[in-house]
Amino acid sequence: MEQKQYLALLHRIWISQSKMHSIFWKNTNYKEFYLNLNWNTLKEYWFLDKQISSILSFKDKYSLDFISKKIKQRNVKIYTINNSEYPKELKNIINPPYIIYVRWKISNKPKLSIVWTRKMTSYWKKSINFLVKDLVKYFTIVSWWADWCDTEAHKSTLKYNWNTISVIWTGIDIDYPVWNKVLYDDIIENNWAIISIFPFWEYWNAYNFPVRNEIVAWLWVGVIVIEAQEKSGTFITANLALDLWKDLFVVPWDIFSTNSSWCNVLIKRWLWKLISNSNDILEEFNINISNKSIDNSLNKINISDDIEREIYNILMIEKFTINELKNKINIDIATLSFKLSMMEINWLIKKTIWWKYEVF
Repeated sequence: MEQKQYLALLHRIWISQSKMHSIFWKNTNYKEFYLNLNWNTLKEYWFLDKQISSILSFKDKYSLDFISKKIKQRNVKIYTINNSEYPKELKNIINPPYIIYVRWKISNKPKLSIVWTRKMTSYWKKSINFLVKDLVKYFTIVSWWADWCDTEAHKSTLKYNWNTISVIWTGIDIDYPVWNKVLYDDIIENNWAIISIFPFWEYWNAYNFPVRNEIVAWLWVGVIVIEAQEKSGTFITANLALDLWKDLFVVPWDIFSTNSSWCNVLIKRWLWKLISNSNDILEEFNINISNKSIDNSLNKINISDDIEREIYNILMIEKFTINELKNKINIDIATLSFKLSMMEINWLIKKTIWWKYEVF
């Protein structure tokens, strides 16, 4: 662990992520490199004079004890690109971070993100509760650490004991915004992860936003957009996901609402997939919920009697036409036709090609 502490110390004195790749691609003795750090050593790796002066100045300012204390206080794990714990999704970036800082552990589940505009409405909360509680059986919810919408997303994940990862734009030791410290600690206490690629004692700044956003985008397999205005951060994030060939899902909106005008526009342009329930997302990843656990107004199983239950159980196994069902169930064709019609109305079954019925 001492070697990793020296690496974190080098990062703190402004040895950048990209420079780490060139410096340590063969030799990973971080302690030796730090102890022998001087003007000539840095010149070998094409540092500019101004950068060298800054690095050597910071070396006198920070100590290993400073880093060790921060790591111990927050129980921080340090992973390099060579570690098995390093997220495999990040290795696909053209210039992946050499080092990441993690509090707790990173889930191996595929990851989905939920984004919306900061000028959010009550619609977002209904949408999250409606869509996401079935998804978390199969996905980890990833978001970034921001006020309003992102804060509420993490609160929801904790409320339902969902898997969540927060990717922050500061050092792993910084609580920003400060009123989120309690939430920050709650995520750790519930065994979910906080990730940073920025050095210790790095406060937020405008330059960190696009870097952090790229990390989040690469972690996803897809993103759910609930609200998006033109030129909003949500719209920028969605475009980034499109550039990375990630799956995008969008919740439709009121055509008179300006708060989410671009959700409907991009549905019309066939750039995103319209979703109305969690199964719309699960089917994109070939996940079938055979127990029909999706809890929404369309997919609740509301079987009225033993005949409907028998029909439903048969169609759970295989598709059948009405005549094929009649041969399996000892009832008259009129009663069977009526039952099938009522089950279609209640979204229990649907008619497919060649007039065969299947479970919805």
